[in-house]
Amino acid sequence: MTLKNRLTAAASATVAIALFALCFSSFAAGGDLGPFLQRTIRMSAHNRAVRADIRLSRDDAGRAYSDQAILIVDPKAGRQFFALRKSGFRSLLPLGWGAGKAIDGPQASPVTIGTDDPLGGTDLRAMEMFPFWDFDHNTSFISDDTRLEKTVTMYAPEGNAYKLFVITFDKARMVPLGIKYYQVAMNNMVRLRRNSDFTMVGSRLRPRNIAIKDFTENTSTTLHLDWKLLEAVPSGIMDEGAFHKTTLDWPDKAD
Repeated sequence: MTLKNRLTAAASATVAIALFALCFSSFAAGGDLGPFLQRTIRMSAHNRAVRADIRLSRDDAGRAYSDQAILIVDPKAGRQFFALRKSGFRSLLPLGWGAGKAIDGPQASPVTIGTDDPLGGTDLRAMEMFPFWDFDHNTSFISDDTRLEKTVTMYAPEGNAYKLFVITFDKARMVPLGIKYYQVAMNNMVRLRRNSDFTMVGSRLRPRNIAIKDFTENTSTTLHLDWKLLEAVPSGIMDEGAFHKTTLDWPDKAD
């Protein structure tokens, strides 16, 4: 082999090695995403019954109001209960995509409500209380990666109310810090949620502050949540025939 041929062969081998390394690096990065998302799903899923006493306020196009709420999550029953003090709104919904029941006030009859429907007069939805991004991630990809945070773009499955989600996770704690919700098209962001001030509730981190902006309604809701573990779920709370009739022990101080 001539010197020229040897140099050409060496150059070709170098290019091939570089391309292989690049492909392997991309594959490894993609391969790491699945396990990372599974850890975020486990961290966001409830493994113990919990209660959150919530102080919330909402700005509705310049008209502000506040209320108290109670959230009770029972992973054994696979359900979540939510109630507003002033309006009397109550809901009982699954810890997953689906439908449940809700009432608009003490004298109302239960109606069907979905996990993506607003809870009472707030921007909060039942989908916020479980890892709603627990679906096939074959089309998900890392859109930004820093020392502290990882942002993942996820295409929602067919039939979902959303087109895609863009979630920024805390890499060390594996909890979502910010979530962007897109409907119909990739440039149509309809909601933005930010979580902060995390606290350990049993073996899970939960945000004590949640801020939600709904761009379709031009509203903003802020929530402060005081979490605690429950030794037992109150009787009737997780029963579709009784959730709207049970007595609630509200915090002493009313808004």
